Amino acid sequence: MPEFDTYVDVDVDDYISACSKREIDELIDALIEDGHISPSAAKLPNHLGFLESLFFEKMEKLKEKYYRLSKEDESILEDLFKKYL
Repeated sequence: MPEFDTYVDVDVDDYISACSKREIDELIDALIEDGHISPSAAKLPNHLGFLESLFFEKMEKLKEKYYRLSKEDESILEDLFKKYL
């Protein structure tokens, strides 16, 4: 049997606008599984301001560095938690 190679260039916006709600949810799940976005970032409201978005990005990066925190860093974070929770 002959083999054919095809290439289709689809714009991301066109692709997403053609997806149903269920397909968008599947796409988000796939992006999370592949490590392109974090589960917590997928749940953020899309009406965040610029500074709020930066804050959440920083917190996400900090979360990934848990095992690299010193006892002093951990203590500082614990003090912040106690102050605001």
